[in-house]
Amino acid sequence: MRIPRLFVDLPLAAGSPIEVTDERAHYLRNVLRLRPGAEVDLFNAGSGEWRATMKAIQRRTILLEIGTQTRKPEPVAGPVLYFSPIRRNRLEWMLEKAVELGVQALVPVITERSVVELGRPDRLRGRLIEAAEQCERLDVPEIGETVALEDVVESGVPLIVGDERRDDGSLLQALEDLPDAGLLVGPEGGFASGERDLLIDSGARMVSFGPLILRSETAALHMLSAWRALESDLVEAEADDGQA
Repeated sequence: MRIPRLFVDLPLAAGSPIEVTDERAHYLRNVLRLRPGAEVDLFNAGSGEWRATMKAIQRRTILLEIGTQTRKPEPVAGPVLYFSPIRRNRLEWMLEKAVELGVQALVPVITERSVVELGRPDRLRGRLIEAAEQCERLDVPEIGETVALEDVVESGVPLIVGDERRDDGSLLQALEDLPDAGLLVGPEGGFASGERDLLIDSGARMVSFGPLILRSETAALHMLSAWRALESDLVEAEADDGQA
Protein backbone atom coordinates (compact mmCIF):
# COMPACT_ATOMS: atom_id res chain seq x y z
CA MET A 1 0.00 0.00 0.00
CA ARG A 2 1.25 3.46 -0.89
CA ILE A 3 2.18 5.53 2.15
CA PRO A 4 -0.37 8.37 2.47
CA ARG A 5 0.82 11.98 2.33
CA LEU A 6 -0.54 14.82 4.44
CA PHE A 7 0.19 18.52 4.11
CA VAL A 8 0.98 20.01 7.53
CA ASP A 9 1.35 23.78 7.80
CA LEU A 10 3.80 23.56 10.71
CA PRO A 11 7.58 23.22 11.02
CA LEU A 12 8.59 19.56 10.83
CA ALA A 13 11.58 18.03 12.62
CA ALA A 14 12.72 14.61 13.77
CA GLY A 15 11.20 13.47 17.05
CA SER A 16 8.46 16.10 17.10
CA PRO A 17 4.87 15.05 17.83
CA ILE A 18 2.12 16.13 15.45
CA GLU A 19 -1.61 16.03 16.16
CA VAL A 20 -3.97 15.48 13.23
CA THR A 21 -7.59 16.43 13.85
CA ASP A 22 -11.03 16.70 12.25
CA GLU A 23 -11.25 15.74 8.56
CA ARG A 24 -7.61 14.68 8.33
CA ALA A 25 -7.99 12.34 11.32
CA HIS A 26 -11.21 10.98 9.83
CA TYR A 27 -9.43 10.30 6.56
CA LEU A 28 -6.59 8.35 8.18
CA ARG A 29 -8.75 6.46 10.66
CA ASN A 30 -11.99 5.75 8.78
CA VAL A 31 -11.14 6.00 5.08
CA LEU A 32 -7.65 4.49 5.02
CA ARG A 33 -8.30 2.47 8.21
CA LEU A 34 -4.79 3.00 9.51
CA ARG A 35 -3.81 1.79 12.96
CA PRO A 36 -0.98 2.58 15.41
CA GLY A 37 2.35 1.78 13.81
CA ALA A 38 1.25 2.85 10.33
CA GLU A 39 3.48 5.28 8.44
CA VAL A 40 2.42 8.65 7.03
CA ASP A 41 4.47 11.16 5.03
CA LEU A 42 4.09 14.76 6.23
CA PHE A 43 5.22 17.67 4.07
CA ASN A 44 5.32 21.37 3.39
CA ALA A 45 7.48 23.68 1.28
CA GLY A 46 9.59 24.95 4.17
CA SER A 47 10.38 21.64 5.84
CA GLY A 48 10.33 19.17 2.97
CA GLU A 49 8.87 15.71 3.51
CA TRP A 50 9.18 13.58 6.65
CA ARG A 51 8.20 10.02 7.47
CA ALA A 52 6.02 9.84 10.57
CA THR A 53 4.56 6.96 12.56
CA MET A 54 1.06 6.82 13.98
CA LYS A 55 1.35 6.53 17.75
CA ALA A 56 -2.18 6.81 19.10
CA ILE A 57 -5.75 7.13 17.85
CA GLN A 58 -8.30 9.08 19.86
CA ARG A 59 -11.89 9.99 19.07
CA ARG A 60 -11.09 13.22 17.23
CA THR A 61 -7.30 13.23 17.18
CA ILE A 62 -4.48 11.11 15.82
CA LEU A 63 -0.99 11.50 17.29
CA LEU A 64 1.97 11.09 14.94
CA GLU A 65 5.67 11.11 15.72
CA ILE A 66 8.06 12.44 13.08
CA GLY A 67 11.00 10.26 12.13
CA THR A 68 13.43 10.82 9.26
CA GLN A 69 13.38 13.31 6.43
CA THR A 70 12.68 11.69 3.06
CA ARG A 71 12.89 14.81 0.84
CA LYS A 72 14.52 18.16 1.38
CA PRO A 73 12.77 21.45 0.48
CA GLU A 74 12.82 22.20 -3.23
CA PRO A 75 12.56 25.54 -5.09
CA VAL A 76 9.24 26.31 -6.78
CA ALA A 77 9.81 27.15 -10.44
CA GLY A 78 6.38 27.11 -12.05
CA PRO A 79 4.50 30.02 -13.65
CA VAL A 80 1.76 32.12 -12.11
CA LEU A 81 -1.65 31.46 -13.65
CA TYR A 82 -4.02 34.43 -13.96
CA PHE A 83 -7.55 33.23 -14.62
CA SER A 84 -11.11 34.51 -14.79
CA PRO A 85 -13.45 32.67 -12.36
CA ILE A 86 -15.63 30.03 -13.98
CA ARG A 87 -18.32 27.67 -12.71
CA ARG A 88 -17.36 25.86 -9.52
CA ASN A 89 -17.13 22.27 -10.75
CA ARG A 90 -14.95 23.27 -13.70
CA LEU A 91 -12.92 25.72 -11.62
CA GLU A 92 -12.06 23.15 -8.98
CA TRP A 93 -11.05 20.66 -11.66
CA MET A 94 -8.85 23.29 -13.32
CA LEU A 95 -7.16 24.18 -10.02
CA GLU A 96 -6.47 20.54 -9.23
CA LYS A 97 -4.84 19.92 -12.60
CA ALA A 98 -2.91 23.19 -12.44
CA VAL A 99 -1.31 22.00 -9.20
CA GLU A 100 -0.39 18.70 -10.83
CA LEU A 101 1.21 20.53 -13.76
CA GLY A 102 3.41 22.67 -11.49
CA VAL A 103 1.74 26.06 -11.25
CA GLN A 104 3.48 28.32 -8.72
CA ALA A 105 0.51 30.50 -7.75
CA LEU A 106 -3.01 31.29 -8.92
CA VAL A 107 -4.54 34.74 -9.25
CA PRO A 108 -8.25 35.24 -10.04
CA VAL A 109 -8.83 38.16 -12.42
CA ILE A 110 -12.10 40.01 -12.94
CA THR A 111 -12.83 41.02 -16.52
CA GLU A 112 -15.80 42.66 -18.22
CA ARG A 113 -17.32 39.27 -19.04
CA SER A 114 -16.59 37.54 -15.74
CA VAL A 115 -19.94 36.40 -14.36
CA VAL A 116 -19.02 33.89 -11.65
CA GLU A 117 -17.82 34.50 -8.11
CA LEU A 118 -14.69 32.67 -7.03
CA GLY A 119 -16.32 30.62 -4.26
CA ARG A 120 -15.31 29.75 -0.71
CA PRO A 121 -11.55 30.20 -0.15
CA ASP A 122 -11.37 27.33 2.35
CA ARG A 123 -12.97 24.90 -0.09
CA LEU A 124 -10.64 25.93 -2.91
CA ARG A 125 -7.64 25.71 -0.59
CA GLY A 126 -8.70 22.21 0.35
CA ARG A 127 -8.73 21.14 -3.30
CA LEU A 128 -5.23 22.53 -3.79
CA ILE A 129 -3.97 20.63 -0.74
CA GLU A 130 -5.56 17.38 -1.94
CA ALA A 131 -3.94 17.81 -5.35
CA ALA A 132 -0.49 18.46 -3.82
CA GLU A 133 -0.83 15.39 -1.61
CA GLN A 134 -1.75 13.23 -4.57
CA CYS A 135 0.90 14.42 -7.04
CA GLU A 136 3.77 14.44 -4.49
CA ARG A 137 4.48 18.15 -4.58
CA LEU A 138 6.07 19.63 -1.48
CA ASP A 139 4.38 23.02 -1.76
CA VAL A 140 0.75 24.03 -2.03
CA PRO A 141 0.20 26.95 -4.44
CA GLU A 142 -1.56 29.99 -3.02
CA ILE A 143 -4.67 31.58 -4.49
CA GLY A 144 -4.20 35.33 -4.44
CA GLU A 145 -6.77 38.02 -3.86
CA THR A 146 -9.13 38.71 -6.74
CA VAL A 147 -7.82 41.58 -8.86
CA ALA A 148 -9.06 43.57 -11.83
CA LEU A 149 -7.47 43.03 -15.22
CA GLU A 150 -6.33 46.65 -15.24
CA ASP A 151 -4.41 46.08 -12.01
CA VAL A 152 -2.60 43.08 -13.48
CA VAL A 153 -1.54 45.14 -16.49
CA GLU A 154 -0.45 48.09 -14.34
CA SER A 155 1.69 45.81 -12.18
CA GLY A 156 4.07 45.42 -15.12
CA VAL A 157 4.32 41.65 -14.93
CA PRO A 158 5.09 40.17 -18.38
CA LEU A 159 2.14 38.18 -19.68
CA ILE A 160 1.46 35.45 -22.19
CA VAL A 161 -2.24 35.67 -23.01
CA GLY A 162 -4.40 32.99 -24.55
CA ASP A 163 -6.60 34.76 -27.09
CA GLU A 164 -8.49 33.23 -30.02
CA ARG A 165 -8.66 36.50 -31.96
CA ARG A 166 -5.00 37.44 -32.18
CA ASP A 167 -1.80 35.51 -32.67
CA ASP A 168 1.67 36.94 -31.98
CA GLY A 169 3.37 33.62 -32.61
CA SER A 170 3.32 30.14 -31.14
CA LEU A 171 2.78 29.40 -27.46
CA LEU A 172 5.99 27.39 -27.27
CA GLN A 173 8.01 30.25 -28.71
CA ALA A 174 6.41 32.71 -26.30
CA LEU A 175 7.28 30.46 -23.36
CA GLU A 176 10.88 30.24 -24.55
CA ASP A 177 11.13 34.00 -25.10
CA LEU A 178 9.44 34.93 -21.81
CA PRO A 179 10.37 32.26 -19.23
CA ASP A 180 9.26 34.44 -16.31
CA ALA A 181 5.92 35.51 -17.77
CA GLY A 182 2.58 34.95 -16.11
CA LEU A 183 -0.04 32.98 -18.03
CA LEU A 184 -3.41 34.69 -18.50
CA VAL A 185 -6.67 33.14 -19.70
CA GLY A 186 -9.88 35.08 -20.01
CA PRO A 187 -13.52 34.32 -19.24
CA GLU A 188 -16.04 32.36 -21.25
CA GLY A 189 -16.67 34.49 -24.33
CA GLY A 190 -13.16 35.90 -24.33
CA PHE A 191 -11.86 39.37 -23.60
CA ALA A 192 -13.82 42.48 -24.52
CA SER A 193 -12.30 44.55 -27.32
CA GLY A 194 -11.12 47.25 -24.92
CA GLU A 195 -9.42 44.68 -22.70
CA ARG A 196 -7.70 43.14 -25.69
CA ASP A 197 -6.41 46.56 -26.73
CA LEU A 198 -5.21 47.19 -23.17
CA LEU A 199 -3.24 43.94 -23.16
CA ILE A 200 -1.75 44.55 -26.60
CA ASP A 201 -0.72 48.12 -25.70
CA SER A 202 0.97 46.81 -22.53
CA GLY A 203 3.20 44.50 -24.56
CA ALA A 204 1.55 41.23 -23.56
CA ARG A 205 2.29 38.32 -25.89
CA MET A 206 -1.01 37.19 -27.39
CA VAL A 207 -1.13 33.58 -28.57
CA SER A 208 -3.91 31.49 -30.07
CA PHE A 209 -4.39 27.73 -29.82
CA GLY A 210 -5.23 27.00 -33.42
CA PRO A 211 -8.59 26.84 -35.18
CA LEU A 212 -10.58 25.46 -32.23
CA ILE A 213 -12.08 27.60 -29.48
CA LEU A 214 -11.07 26.24 -26.08
CA ARG A 215 -12.96 26.62 -22.84
CA SER A 216 -11.20 28.70 -20.20
CA GLU A 217 -10.11 25.71 -18.13
CA THR A 218 -8.86 23.86 -21.22
CA ALA A 219 -6.88 26.90 -22.35
CA ALA A 220 -5.28 27.25 -18.92
CA LEU A 221 -4.20 23.63 -18.81
CA HIS A 222 -3.01 23.74 -22.42
CA MET A 223 -0.67 26.60 -21.52
CA LEU A 224 0.57 24.87 -18.37
CA SER A 225 1.10 21.59 -20.23
CA ALA A 226 3.23 23.38 -22.81
CA TRP A 227 5.29 24.97 -20.04
CA ARG A 228 5.65 21.60 -18.31
CA ALA A 229 6.89 19.96 -21.51
CA LEU A 230 9.50 22.67 -22.09
CA GLU A 231 10.61 22.50 -18.46
CA SER A 232 11.01 18.72 -18.67
CA ASP A 233 13.06 19.04 -21.86
CA LEU A 234 15.30 21.62 -20.18
CA VAL A 235 15.89 19.41 -17.15
CA GLU A 236 16.75 16.44 -19.37
CA ALA A 237 19.13 18.56 -21.47
CA GLU A 238 20.91 19.83 -18.35
CA ALA A 239 21.22 16.27 -17.06
CA ASP A 240 22.73 15.13 -20.38
CA ASP A 241 25.21 18.02 -20.32
CA GLY A 242 26.26 17.07 -16.81
CA GLN A 243 26.99 13.51 -17.90
CA ALA A 244 28.95 14.57 -20.98
